[in-house]
Amino acid sequence: MTLVLALALTACSGEDESPESDETPSADSSVPSDPSGGTGSEPADPSDPKTNILDWEKGEVANDTAIAGAKVDMLVPEGGAEARLTGVGQDGKTVIPAGKNRQITDAFIGSTHAVVVAQDKQETKPQVVTLVDLETGKTSTVDDPSPGSGGPWAMNGSTLAYATYSPGSDYCLATYDVDARTGEKGFCAEKGHGFSNVSVTPHGTTLMSFDNKRPVSCRTLLAVSGEKSTPVEGVPDCTGWEAVATADGHVWSSLPNENQIERGEFHATVEGKTYDLGAGAASTLTWCGDSAYFTRDSGKGRPAQMLRWTPEHTLEIVYESPGKGQAFLSPPTCSESVLSVSAYGQGGDERVTATVPG
Repeated sequence: MTLVLALALTACSGEDESPESDETPSADSSVPSDPSGGTGSEPADPSDPKTNILDWEKGEVANDTAIAGAKVDMLVPEGGAEARLTGVGQDGKTVIPAGKNRQITDAFIGSTHAVVVAQDKQETKPQVVTLVDLETGKTSTVDDPSPGSGGPWAMNGSTLAYATYSPGSDYCLATYDVDARTGEKGFCAEKGHGFSNVSVTPHGTTLMSFDNKRPVSCRTLLAVSGEKSTPVEGVPDCTGWEAVATADGHVWSSLPNENQIERGEFHATVEGKTYDLGAGAASTLTWCGDSAYFTRDSGKGRPAQMLRWTPEHTLEIVYESPGKGQAFLSPPTCSESVLSVSAYGQGGDERVTATVPG
């Protein structure tokens, strides 16, 4: 966990608080003109995404963490003292307390279970991970492989991924099948390395590996399967930040400025070809339904936006913040095919949810 904290501290030093550049992203001249990969569809121009707004429903805006599901919703009040689930349990309500000297740091709703991660505030004890059966409301815990005292978490369907380690041991990625109640340890970081920004999609697992060099660590985006790892194609050395696996490649982001970790440049790799998707907010890349989504802050007269890279290799604007003026979006949350995001800006705040394709 020391490596994870060191990376965060290194990357945050000298962070610039200025708003995102107003420049409209342009297509890379080296990018092929047919992102469809020769499938016969019309060529897409990622620098000029089409607008295809989803059917969003408005909800209450708050500082709490809210995850909307198809049948079950979960709310983690600010401070992380507990997680409240509605739509599950005998009376339709279930509360999972964080426990003494703990706070809830991660929460997910998968296909059959909700997952609540409670971390020791001093990060000296292993995290307590509670599974909630969405049909019965019964609870159980994840303890093999043993979760570390901190580290990244990710979930898709019934697959949970997290860091497993103990003092003096290797820093490894564990995957856990919440239906079968079985898990295994797979990829382990090299000596002097750590990893973060884990993502799980139906098409694979990815993470960001980093070393302990100073003043700036070198980061590598990896596709992992069991103990094996492969660098994500197209990512310039040491610049990658996050990635999600798609049916025929990856969507990923890099940092053009190491002192501004909130600003990313997004790309898609399709069967060995790389396409420029333009600027976006780093740490917002999310898989939901059948597509990858990321957000972009307001700029040059346009509102903040959420964008979707589709299975047909097109880029779409699926949400725009209300009103005019500066605005930004929170990192989206997804439960299977239910996507939620909050907008904050001069034109007003709102929280919205939509069922996405796939």
